[in-house]
Amino acid sequence: MNGNAPGSARPGFFLGPNLTKRRKLAKGLVGLAVVVALAAAGRSQVASVARSRATKPEEPPPASVRVVDLREEVVETGTQYSAVVKEVRKAELSFRVTGNLAYLHQVEAPGKRMRDVHEGDRLPKGTVLARLDPADYQRERGVAAERLAAAEFKRAQAEADLELAKLDYARSDQLVRRGSATVSELDTARAKLRNTTAAASGARREVESARFNLEQAEANLAYCTLTVPFPEGTVAARYVENFERVAANQRAFLLLDLSSVSIAFGVPDSLVGRLSIGQAVRVTTDALPGERFEGVIHKIGSTADPQTRSYLVEVRVDRPGGLRPGMVATAHFRHDARAYLLPLTSVSPGASGHDYCVFRVEGAEGGRQVIRRVPVEFEDVLDNRVAVGLGRRDGLRAGDVVVATGVHRLSDGQVVQVVR
Repeated sequence: MNGNAPGSARPGFFLGPNLTKRRKLAKGLVGLAVVVALAAAGRSQVASVARSRATKPEEPPPASVRVVDLREEVVETGTQYSAVVKEVRKAELSFRVTGNLAYLHQVEAPGKRMRDVHEGDRLPKGTVLARLDPADYQRERGVAAERLAAAEFKRAQAEADLELAKLDYARSDQLVRRGSATVSELDTARAKLRNTTAAASGARREVESARFNLEQAEANLAYCTLTVPFPEGTVAARYVENFERVAANQRAFLLLDLSSVSIAFGVPDSLVGRLSIGQAVRVTTDALPGERFEGVIHKIGSTADPQTRSYLVEVRVDRPGGLRPGMVATAHFRHDARAYLLPLTSVSPGASGHDYCVFRVEGAEGGRQVIRRVPVEFEDVLDNRVAVGLGRRDGLRAGDVVVATGVHRLSDGQVVQVVR
C-alpha cells in the first residue's frame, strides 16, 4: 500500500502541468520575438539593398537656344507720298493771224491709210501740225518788200544829196574866208545842207519803217504754220478741222511734253529740312505694278501753305516710260539710320507685366552658360525687328549675346547651350 494518506497532494502533480504551459508560452513569445526580429532585419536588409540598387536622379540637360549678337546696323527707313502725275511742260498752240486752214498733218493709220493728226499722236520737234492758206500774207510780204526797196533807193539819193551839200558848204566857207564869195552864197549853201540833212534823216526812217513792215509781213506768213515745239510732243487735244476759217488766237492744239513728268505733293516741316534739290526719289504706281522709276527733286517750296502748313515738293521723272498724266504715283523717300536691332521673337513680357525684357547669355562657374533677364526699351519697330535703346545701367550693351527665339519657355538663371 501506498503510505500516503488519501487526499494528500503531491507536488509533482500540480507543478508539472503548469510549468509545461509556462514553458510553451515562453517558447512561443521567444519565437515570435525572433520572427519579428528576423522580419525587421529582413525588411532592413531589403530596404538597404533597395537603396543600394536605386539610381540617383540626374540633372536635366541645358536648353538649346539660338542667339544673336547685338550690333549696330544701318537701317533704311522712309516715308511715301502719293500724288497725280502731270506733265512738266505743255503748250496750247494757236495761229496769231486769221485765215483758212489749208493743211493738217497726216499720219499713217492701220491698213496703210492716212488720217489727220489727233489726240495721242506723238510727233518729233519741228513737225508741221497745221497751216493756213498763205496767199494773202505772201502778197503782203511782196508789197512790203517793194516798199522797202523804194525807201532804200530814196535814202541813197538823200545820202548823195547830203554829201554834195556838205561839199558845197565847205567850198563856200573857204571862198568867203578868201573874199571870193559873198556871205549870201554861204547862207544859201548852209540852208541847202540843212535841208538835205533832214531829207536824209527822213529817208532813213522810211527805210526802218519799211523794213519793220517787211519783218511783220514775214512774221505773219510764218504765223500761218504751227509746229511741234518740244523734242517730242504728244497731242492732247485738237480743236480745229481742215478747211475751216480760223480766227487769230483761236485754240488749235494742246501739246504735252511727255519726255518728263512730275508729281507734286506737300510735306511737313519735319521732313522738308532733310530734302534737297537733285535728291533721288523712287517712284511707283499701281497702274504699272512691278515697275520702278527714278526721279529727282527739282522744286521745293520756300513757304508753307497757309491752310495745310505743308511745303510743296515736286519730283521730276526724266524717263517716265508708261507713266502718263492723270495716273496716281507714289514717291518713296529713303533715309539711312543706325540702330541696334533684335528680332521680335527675342522679346518677352517683363516681371511686372507692364514692361519688356530679353534674355542675355552670360558665363557661370564651371564653364556653364546661363541666361539673365534684362529689361529693354524700344525706340522703333522695323518689319519683324525692334530697335532697342542702350545706356541703362541694368540694360543691354553693345556686343551682348541675346536669345533670339523660344523665350517663353526660359527662366532667369537657367543653364543653356548656345546654338548659332
